[in-house]
Amino acid sequence: MALKKQERQALILDILAREVVDSQEGLMHHLQNAGIDVTQATVSRDIKEMRIVRRADATGRPRYQVMSDAPIVDTAHVQEVFAETAVSITRVEFMTIVKTTQGNGNRLAAIIDDANIPEVVATLAGHNTIYVTSPSVTAAEKLAADFDNWMQ
Repeated sequence: MALKKQERQALILDILAREVVDSQEGLMHHLQNAGIDVTQATVSRDIKEMRIVRRADATGRPRYQVMSDAPIVDTAHVQEVFAETAVSITRVEFMTIVKTTQGNGNRLAAIIDDANIPEVVATLAGHNTIYVTSPSVTAAEKLAADFDNWMQ
C-alpha cells in the first residue's frame, strides 16, 4: 500500500521511537513489514528531509535518530565528541576535511552543524569523512587549528 508522504513520515517517526534501526535497509524492512511499498530512494529522501541521523544512543548503540531543533551550545560537549571520534584533519583552501572513526561522520557533522560555529558554512558527511566548508581561507585556518586542539 502506498501512503501519502506525511503519513509515511509519521510512520517512520513511530518506528524510530519503538525500534532500534541503524540502516536505510532496516527502515525499509520495517516499512515493508507494515505493508508500505517504499523504495530506497524514497527512504533516503525522507531521512534527509526529516533530519534523521545515525548516531550512538545513550547505550552507545548506533541508531537513526531525529535531530533536535535546539542547537547544542555547550562547546565542551562539541570538543568532547570531536576528541572521541576525530582521527585526522586536513585543510585544503577554505575546506577542512575531518576523518572520523567508522560510523561517526554523520554524528560529528550534526554536532558541528548544531554548534553554530562562525567558521562553518556547512558540512557534508559520509560514514567516516566530513567536508567542512568555511567562508574564507582565514576562517578555515582558524577552524582547522581549533579542530587540531580539540583532538589533543
